[in-house]
Amino acid sequence: MALSAREGGAFHGTGVRVELQVTESLLREFLVLLEAAQEELNQRWNGQEKSGCHADRA
Repeated sequence: MALSAREGGAFHGTGVRVELQVTESLLREFLVLLEAAQEELNQRWNGQEKSGCHADRA
């Protein structure tokens, strides 16, 4: 599917229109959720290091 840029921040393809504002909004929400998940994993990892429960990879 070939997309071509048009005025107003939209793209047109073969019968498909993707609004950049919607895409940007979804991307921002995804990045916020990803950052929260990363912070939680960091806390878990640091907690394991402090308790000596995590195993080093070979």
